[in-house]
Amino acid sequence: MSSNDQPISEPGGNLGTFGGVFTPSILTILGLVLFLRVGFVLGSVGLVQTLIILALATSVSILTSISLAVMATNMKVRGGGEYFLISRTLGIEFGGAVGLVLYTAISVSIAFYAIGFAEAFVTALGSQSGVLIQLVAAGLVLLMTAISFIGSDLATRLQYLVMILLIVALGSFFIGAIDLFDAGQLSDNIGSPSSEVGFWEAFAIFFPAVTGFSQGVAMSGDLRSPSKSITRGTFTAVGVSTVVYIVVIVLLAGSASAADLADRTTTIMGDLSLVSWTMLVGVLAATLSSALASTLGGPRVLQQLGDDRVLPRLESMAIGYGPSNNPRRALFVSMFIALLTVAAGDLNTIAPVISMFFLATYGMINYATYYEIRAGGTSFRPSFRFGNRGASLAGAVACLVAIVAINPLAGFLAALVLVALYSYLRNRDTPERWVNSSATHHYTQARQHLRSLSQTTADARNWRPCILAFVPRDPTNRRRMIAVASWLEGESGFITAVRVLRGSGPRLRQQTREVERELAYEAAEIAEGAYGRAVLVEPNQSGVQSLVQSFGIGDVRPNLTLFGIRDLRGSERERLKYGSMLQDSVRFGTNVAVVNVRDDAWEKFERTAPSDRVVALWWSDNQVGQLITLLGYLCQRHAEWSDAQIIVYVPDSDEHASHERVSAILDDARISATVESVDETPAAFTTALAGATLALAPLRVRRGVALGPFDTPLGMLAESLPLAALILATESVDLDVEPDAGDLAELARVTDQAADAKRWVDELDAEAARLLVEAEALRIDLAGSSPTATQAQLDETESAAKAAYRTYVDARTRYATLEARVDELTPETSNSEVDPAIWRSASAQTTESN
Repeated sequence: MSSNDQPISEPGGNLGTFGGVFTPSILTILGLVLFLRVGFVLGSVGLVQTLIILALATSVSILTSISLAVMATNMKVRGGGEYFLISRTLGIEFGGAVGLVLYTAISVSIAFYAIGFAEAFVTALGSQSGVLIQLVAAGLVLLMTAISFIGSDLATRLQYLVMILLIVALGSFFIGAIDLFDAGQLSDNIGSPSSEVGFWEAFAIFFPAVTGFSQGVAMSGDLRSPSKSITRGTFTAVGVSTVVYIVVIVLLAGSASAADLADRTTTIMGDLSLVSWTMLVGVLAATLSSALASTLGGPRVLQQLGDDRVLPRLESMAIGYGPSNNPRRALFVSMFIALLTVAAGDLNTIAPVISMFFLATYGMINYATYYEIRAGGTSFRPSFRFGNRGASLAGAVACLVAIVAINPLAGFLAALVLVALYSYLRNRDTPERWVNSSATHHYTQARQHLRSLSQTTADARNWRPCILAFVPRDPTNRRRMIAVASWLEGESGFITAVRVLRGSGPRLRQQTREVERELAYEAAEIAEGAYGRAVLVEPNQSGVQSLVQSFGIGDVRPNLTLFGIRDLRGSERERLKYGSMLQDSVRFGTNVAVVNVRDDAWEKFERTAPSDRVVALWWSDNQVGQLITLLGYLCQRHAEWSDAQIIVYVPDSDEHASHERVSAILDDARISATVESVDETPAAFTTALAGATLALAPLRVRRGVALGPFDTPLGMLAESLPLAALILATESVDLDVEPDAGDLAELARVTDQAADAKRWVDELDAEAARLLVEAEALRIDLAGSSPTATQAQLDETESAAKAAYRTYVDARTRYATLEARVDELTPETSNSEVDPAIWRSASAQTTESN
């Protein structure tokens, strides 16, 4: 392979705005619909509705052009046109799905335009042969392929010739129609004639006329200055073509009757032209230019898809030839698709689907722009300043409305194909090869949600674990601890695996960053969504204290710290250091879990079939018990334990606990579990939990020493228990059921009444105070040497003050009654069958200071 055959990542384009964007765009817009279908639409619905249709259709192209300008001026645009813009904003899944269907649609449209050219040409020869039409269409496809094979320069020069022919055809029509223009005829065509064609059917016929405005975008890789050329060329093409359509519509309305416009739609422009045969020239020029634009644009989309490795073995399509990086391989694929379509002959079924693909692409461009603007990324700095989020969203909605109006079934099929391709690309788990706006979008969403979360009241009923797992250096135990943390998290919270490194200096700082990258990858591999963090602390500092206090953002902060059970049969100093680490977590407000993941316990877990696994809970009538119960339930939400059974062991001698009462509590909390009574002895504790696959039991720290139930040292527990998590609680987790709907309704009603009563009390209080002050002023006035008030006024005011005070007292009494009822109905203080006090008993005994 020669050097010229290598893929070029940054092709050096040589096309300007006029030749690269304006010309292909306007030649496609001023196509078959202009010469063969505008008259039919006008004759069917009248001048006013035709102009409304033009306005609606043009609004889609204008809104999408605005989005194109925004996107194109915010990045360095390479080849691939719309695909490049969408993929670099929404990611490879969205971009790849749209790019594949867009390429197919463009390739099929080559055949569509070629058959249109062939039909006009063969009809002009006086023949109706279907075989001859197919042969002419196939010949045109091969001719367009040959022109594109040579290069975009030759194709661009040919487009200039086509544009001259188009101008000649339009000029001939303008001169002839102006000469025949009659104001009375224009007035007759203003209204809608009696026709079987409705507004939306006429819209569907006309809309393909405006879908060519993005043809120049597909040439982005061949442009000298893509951002400037796409913006200027697209807007100019849309503006000029809109003016042409308005002039043609008005001239047709003033030159022919509605019946002639509808019945002679394929010849009416030629009949009104100065020279009739120029209509044929216009049709041939329009179809030829559209076919050529598609032949140039389609292969460049496939070339960029290959360069991005969207599909396996597609990279061979990325190879370009010559200084312009001409995509010849992709061109031959487009030719093959076009020839197959020509051979099929019947485009009536597939043509609406092609239009849907183009509309879906425009809709995705608008949505991508809306997505980018809404994300508010700091890198979003388009030089085009007239775009905004509302316009882009309106463009996306307009495309959706156009799809539904034109052909809902074809739109559904196009959506089905897009969704299937998106799902395939997403399931391929293709690595990100470029930065897109997804991260910015999610960051903005997280920022908004964190703000909203900070404005809500903490709800103990919806407690979610935010686990800070301090993992060891040993990779085996580290992976096991992360797995246990994911069980306790139950896919409802957050997990961050932390390694604490001690020391200082640049080498250790670099090592810490490397450890964090490896830990983050390992944590995410074990538990989806888990994070990794490594911190470097001085030898005499406590990493646990620093992290528990500082980790998190807003209200998303650690509420469960997780440690491994160490070998505590060592020195007293090591035991106290470990206990102090646990106690530090408690002092700074987090619950604590100490997990046992020794080899034989883990092997037992792996040997046990998922349906035979048992989660054993040691009952405790305090907030430690409620947290253990909830964590046991969360384990069942994990795939490893979804079929496991929960067994709750209740010590017989517990003054609160009993088999029936604990069963009622669990039923009330909607937790399915088997309750068994056992003796309250260390032997019964060990025997009951040793048979389980995973055990959850209380933990306490006394005088700096970590102890299990019955003050059993952790070292002994580690040897006698299976996989286990010992829990120490510092906060309440509310497992009570919600109040029934009647209580909630009454609570809302009484709360509103209490609020009204409070406002009434405040008003009466102010009125009574005013009257008392007024009475006192009258009394002082009467006691003076020259009073201006009378005794009758004083008596009347005092009487009114006393009455106002009595009314105030009555209202205050009623308000107090309503407030008491509100307190009674409030969920946190409501009564239930099972006394909730046992779930909220103090936990002071679970930890003791030195």
